[in-house]
Amino acid sequence: MPVKTSVSGEPTAPAAHRTREVLLAAGVAVAERDGLAGLSVNRVVEEAHVAKGTFYVHFADREAFIDALHARFHDRVQEAVAEATAAVPAGAERILAGVEAYLDVCLADRAIKALALEARANAALTASMSARHDRFALSAVPSFKAMGWAEARAAAQLLAAMTSEIAIRELEAGRRLPAARRALRRFLSA
Repeated sequence: MPVKTSVSGEPTAPAAHRTREVLLAAGVAVAERDGLAGLSVNRVVEEAHVAKGTFYVHFADREAFIDALHARFHDRVQEAVAEATAAVPAGAERILAGVEAYLDVCLADRAIKALALEARANAALTASMSARHDRFALSAVPSFKAMGWAEARAAAQLLAAMTSEIAIRELEAGRRLPAARRALRRFLSA
């Protein structure tokens, strides 16, 4: 099927979006197989069956691509958490529903969670990933306030750290770790 182009010869938005998604899906496949060290532009375009120049139409460089993979992962996390918490009032149960949704997305999208963990040492990626992480952690502040926590912001940051540690351990185990999830529940109910 031919790619639709505008008068200027640029791909139209739907075609460009599809190509970008093909590249991101190829990045996930390469990350699953080869990790961050093996996630090269050459491997991604080979996996996606597109020309190398096509990659650079959509991403400035490898770091921008990895950041886009993380943003896509984070969007899925936010959607899952929003769905899981939509009918739950602010408080511990809302936090726990969000944590469960987050951890389940991490297990389902293991390659990108692992990639994000590896990428933390890359200064070019740290700022945007940290900003997403902080925005997500702050979403628990209203629930901590509803629970009467005076230091709700600090509690939300600590919750994010504990949840991240559970995600790492589950990633290593390749499955849910019910004891870790129960322990987090007990911390919140204490």
